[in-house]
Amino acid sequence: MIVRTLIAAGALLAVAAPALAQTAAPTGQAPAGMTLQQFQTANGDKMFARLDADKDGKISPEEFAAFREQNAKVDAKAAKAGKRGHRMFARFDADKDGSLSRAEADKVLAWRFKRMDANNDGVLTLEELQAKHGKAKVGV
Repeated sequence: MIVRTLIAAGALLAVAAPALAQTAAPTGQAPAGMTLQQFQTANGDKMFARLDADKDGKISPEEFAAFREQNAKVDAKAAKAGKRGHRMFARFDADKDGSLSRAEADKVLAWRFKRMDANNDGVLTLEELQAKHGKAKVGV
């Protein structure tokens, strides 16, 4: 469920991202699109504010679960992914304090960026930003 929640969060947060993405790069320049830093800048504050319900600067397992539950109502399949969600939360809780700090939340966005970057070029193109979550290159 957390996997779907994070995918959904990344997709929701990426809605604003196409405005930053360009459709084509001039010849001889780096690919046009959004880098990881731009992706985190554009989406990090929104994601963290949305998940940190009590505004204490950390995302607790309860806050994370509440967000997952909200998405489960939208996505009936999300109910099947509960155990994976707990493992994912534990994986991103690097300091094992039982909550996700902003830095740990940025790692969630970096993970999502990597999943969305289908060609591994370090840039999300408009096509990659608009791809359906089911077409992510890495399965979990």
